[in-house]
Amino acid sequence: MKELSNDTFDGFLKKNEKVAVDFWAPWCMPCLAMAPVFEEMEKEMNGISFGKVNVDENGELAQRFGIMSIPTLIFFSQGSEVNRIVGVLPKNELMEWLTRASQR
Repeated sequence: MKELSNDTFDGFLKKNEKVAVDFWAPWCMPCLAMAPVFEEMEKEMNGISFGKVNVDENGELAQRFGIMSIPTLIFFSQGSEVNRIVGVLPKNELMEWLTRASQR
């Protein structure tokens, strides 16, 4: 899982066609509960690159993408946001969301 920062985020999007990004914080219990699920999805979803943004350390990115609640997952295709979800969902629903988003 790639930890993304203000300095590395744009390059990661340019390098990878399809990207799922988890905006999170270490004090956020729902974020911590979601982390292992997101890591499992990374192993199971071919053709999608996964990254994480700690909003406490990268406030500029959180502001840029209007992150008001965490966890927030955003799917990007060719550098543009395609879809986002906020909050914790079961793995099967996250997989369905990611599959639909990646087909756009």
